[in-house]
Order: sequence, then structure tokens, then C-alpha cells
Amino acid sequence: MKKTIFKSISVFLAVLMFSLQTFAYSSKTSVPITQDEIQSVTNFDESEIYTAFAEVSDLDQYLATNDSKTYSDVNLENSKLLNGISASTTLPFSQSKDEKALGIPSFLWGCVLGWVGLLIVYLMLENKEETKKALWGCVAGTAVWVVVYVILIAASASTTTSSGYYY
Repeated sequence: MKKTIFKSISVFLAVLMFSLQTFAYSSKTSVPITQDEIQSVTNFDESEIYTAFAEVSDLDQYLATNDSKTYSDVNLENSKLLNGISASTTLPFSQSKDEKALGIPSFLWGCVLGWVGLLIVYLMLENKEETKKALWGCVAGTAVWVVVYVILIAASASTTTSSGYYY
């Protein structure tokens, strides 16, 4: 059992070292950004921004007066407010209470990422039920890691030999 663990750790470290070397090589050979490229990205016209958001101002005023409206409610009641507005701009309105954060179930967010996943679900969905699911996922993930840790410690302790002297 001890040899298997050592072999697994050595393979993991070899893959880690290879990926770090690849990352270091790729970052070393990247082309530096020139000052002209930075200026082309940072120069913008404020009037373009205001004209782009002019279409959204009517929708913003409508939603300010009607707090509990969703995207589908606005589309049914006053669809002219959504003309010319792409789906990416209405993304916050399109999420209903039963949707998942980025399409991933809340339990998995909590199980895989722990408290970070719990925080992500809470901030993205602001839904008490989904946050509870993420909390249960966090508890389940922690329990699995505790069991794995106890098994590894027990396996390590059972394979060690005593260093006592034999006469």
C-alpha cells in the first residue's frame, strides 16, 4: 500500500512539474504589448456608450417602477421595451428562481468548491433554497474529505514498522 501511495504521489508531482514548465515556457515566449495597442484599447468615445445604453433606459425606468418583474413578464406585457436589446444585456432578468448558477447544480458548487462554491451560489442566485443546497453540498464534500483523510492516515499508520531494536 505504501508503494502505491508513493508511486501515485510521484506521478502527480511529475505531471505538476511538467505543467509548470509548460506554463513558464509559454509565458516567457509571449509577445510584449506595445504602448500603441494599449492606447487603441483605452481610447473610447463617451457618446458611443451613451447611445448604446439609450435603448436600455426605458427598460430601466419600467423595472424601477415594477420591482418583481422578470424577463418573461416584461416580454409579455410590454415587448417593445425589449426590441433591439440582445440576450446578453437581459441575462440578469432571464434567471428565474429555479435556474442553476452557470448551469451547474448548487449542490455540486458546494460539494466541489466548498465555502467558495457556497459564496458563488449565494451571490449569483440570491435564492435561499439554492443556497441551502450548496450548503449541504459543502457539508457532503467536507465529510468525504474527512473520510478520505482518516483512511489515508489509518493506512499510513498500519504500514509503518517499529524502529525498535531486536536482540
